[in-house]
Amino acid sequence: MPPERDIPTGAAAAALRSAPTTPNAPAHHGGLWPALAMGAGCLGLVAWGLIRPGTLTWGTFSMLAVLLLCGLLYALLSRRVQTAQQLALVATLAAVATAGRVLFAALPNFKPVTYLVFVAGAALGPGPGFMVGATTGLISNLFFGQGPWTPWQMLAWGLIGLAGAGLAGRGRMPSRWMLVAVGAMLSVLFDWFVSLWMFLSFTDHSWPSLLALYVRGLPFDAAHGAATGLFCLLFGPATVRMLTRYRARTNCRFLPLETS
Repeated sequence: MPPERDIPTGAAAAALRSAPTTPNAPAHHGGLWPALAMGAGCLGLVAWGLIRPGTLTWGTFSMLAVLLLCGLLYALLSRRVQTAQQLALVATLAAVATAGRVLFAALPNFKPVTYLVFVAGAALGPGPGFMVGATTGLISNLFFGQGPWTPWQMLAWGLIGLAGAGLAGRGRMPSRWMLVAVGAMLSVLFDWFVSLWMFLSFTDHSWPSLLALYVRGLPFDAAHGAATGLFCLLFGPATVRMLTRYRARTNCRFLPLETS
């Protein structure tokens, strides 16, 4: 049996997350053009709403703007996922996060989704982290219901994946308590960000309305933060190590032949 390879840490892990898998391979544009077409359509509707005030409601306008930003980030960051193994890992993590959201449906806002997206970004980098988050938001709402909140959730979870990658950047592997603290904080910020679609769609856009919306959601925010903090406390470092090990073992780089 061949000896087990060491898991890269420090600067080596950071270089592994950021280095292209095949330096001389042509860039793929498979998902770029559909995302750009969708972004162009949303941008056209947003521009129309600016030119003709009153044509679009605040809720529709904000949803299109968030959808545009999410689509552009997805198109740009998905280009960092360049191997079948990485794509399979992204799909698997999104499926696991979706299953976790469904299995914990009986517990309001107490779910492992944010934890999985967060550690995916910390272990795999910004591209896979954002893709896991955005894909989970889209796929899991096939079970919970699609609506104008879906783009907000996709973008928010995608940004949490980016935050996880930023936390583990520059060779730093986050500690257990760092994962707990930052994960819980990001969970609350996720709820506050997604609540903005309700504020823009159904209120008079005043500060008291926004404050009342946040106050009513505090129990759910606390449950979300507690769930993410608990999962990070119990499984965070082990999950990061496991995903980093998988990334190291499936990473393949082609070097040019030496000529005499």
